[in-house]
Amino acid sequence: MEIEKELEDTDHYLDFKTEQVKIEKILKLRDQKNVLILGHNYMKPLIYHLSDKDSRGDSLALSMYAAKSTSPIILFDGVRFMAETAKILNPDKKVLIADLNAGCSLADPFRKQDVLEYKEKFPGAPVVTYINSYAEVKAESDYCCTSANALKVVNHASKDFNSNKVIFLPDSLMGKNLENELGNLESKIELIYPGKYDNKFGRCEVHEKISAEEIRRIRRQFDLKKGSSDSAVLVHLECPPEVLAEADYYGSTSGMAKYLLEHPNLKKVYLGTECEMTSNLQNEFPQIDFVRACQVFCQHMRKITLDKILFSLENEVYEINVEENIRRKAKTSIDRMLSIGR
Repeated sequence: MEIEKELEDTDHYLDFKTEQVKIEKILKLRDQKNVLILGHNYMKPLIYHLSDKDSRGDSLALSMYAAKSTSPIILFDGVRFMAETAKILNPDKKVLIADLNAGCSLADPFRKQDVLEYKEKFPGAPVVTYINSYAEVKAESDYCCTSANALKVVNHASKDFNSNKVIFLPDSLMGKNLENELGNLESKIELIYPGKYDNKFGRCEVHEKISAEEIRRIRRQFDLKKGSSDSAVLVHLECPPEVLAEADYYGSTSGMAKYLLEHPNLKKVYLGTECEMTSNLQNEFPQIDFVRACQVFCQHMRKITLDKILFSLENEVYEINVEENIRRKAKTSIDRMLSIGR
């Protein structure tokens, strides 16, 4: 079994042996029903490794991969907005999620009405919405973006709409980070984001917990010198601005993995993101000593369990549906992003 080979030299092998019967049932159902199982980077290792290597990654990459698949059923091991994105791009396929209550602290508070209010307040300004949002929000947006291409999309939107104002939703911290990047580039774009002119505040409850002091402490404790050729601290773009200032690299989860590939001399690394990312990269980069000082887990991701996955495959639940008029409009914002590139 491929999953056993991948986990046998890791800290998770004992967990695998404990759950082996359940895992074998899941994989048997996957093969019998020709199900594509997509595994997000933040899933627990046993769940992450249920997916083939090509079927693991960040939410947009997984949804795009699903569009190329001939499997009639997609099981998205992630949170609900991710499964929605998969359905938007794969309308003719049955898209399942093991728990409909797997939400997101960024996506949950922002709805269609919020987008309409920003549009009314700043007429003519294009709306760039982070992929961490629901279909109804994407449908009212002009562009979608990821943490990997947000700055590129913001610049494109400004030129395309001939507007020096761009609305960025829903992440306040990422908005501030992008504003700082625009400032560094001496851009004339004014970025409008939740919390800048109002009392709204969108944030990832995982990444907002990471502090600059914590990064400095970890550097001291584990001898991770900034700018070193053999060690690095990588953090997510959803972290507070002062955290990014302490990092050697900041960006998306896919960007972190790419950074590790492009820096083969790295021997010691700390990832400032959801803890399971470290667990899942451990097997892919055995030459790296990952600093295990992380204490931030996503409660929503953790709602996806092996028991729920097994039930989902047995009963082909819970199916994600998006109204066709909303789906088409949401797909337009995603397609515009894809035409710009990642």
